[in-house]
Amino acid sequence: MLLNCVIIEDEKHAIELLQEHIESMPYLRLLKVYSQSITALTEISANDGIDIIFMDIEMPGISGIELAKSLRDKTRFLIFTTAYHQYAAEAFELEASQYIIKPVTFAKFATVIDKLAKNLFKTEKDATVENNHEEDIFLKTGMKNKVIRINPADIVYLQSHDNYVCVHTDKEMVVAYLTLKEAERSFNRNGHLIQVHRSFVIAKSKIQMIVGNTVKMSVGKDVPVGNAFKHVFFDYIKKQTISSGRK
Repeated sequence: MLLNCVIIEDEKHAIELLQEHIESMPYLRLLKVYSQSITALTEISANDGIDIIFMDIEMPGISGIELAKSLRDKTRFLIFTTAYHQYAAEAFELEASQYIIKPVTFAKFATVIDKLAKNLFKTEKDATVENNHEEDIFLKTGMKNKVIRINPADIVYLQSHDNYVCVHTDKEMVVAYLTLKEAERSFNRNGHLIQVHRSFVIAKSKIQMIVGNTVKMSVGKDVPVGNAFKHVFFDYIKKQTISSGRK
């Protein structure tokens, strides 16, 4: 899992230092840097998928404290990075996650991020275990009086065949008298499936490799990406891909 980060800072050396720290943490990804608070205010939205905002306090135009009042609900974590102690009380009134005094050494940075990440990953893991248990589905098969329990988290892909759907899991394949749309609607309650072809819906977590317009799944199946589904699928892949910003 990657945590998407944004820096709001007007000092060049402070920006460069935070960029280096973020690049050194394997589960952090820098989305954007704002050197002007007014630009951050107008451009950042709740739909940007921001997990952490690193924000200075004393900046020209709008202070970090004022800016935080508008941006706090647009990120999971808000971390103030400042040279001044006196704003700490105000910062935590705004539900700041952390308050780091400059200079922001890597030791300080890593300690804060590790603590936040461990708590977040533990919470999401616990929620996933609970949701997976609650969402077990009993699927009526083509055999008379035979019903099979399927955990949606075990699904690798769904494949339509005429009036039937083959549900491929890590361990077995079950044939059900369903349309692909009906099967996807039933199994995709947590958004972990994505349709890539008129005949295929795949599990995002079971993707092993993508070569051109072919997706290689964890059970060894090669699934084609149809033209009608390319934009949505590759947009998802792009957002989850780590790449260096170096030229």
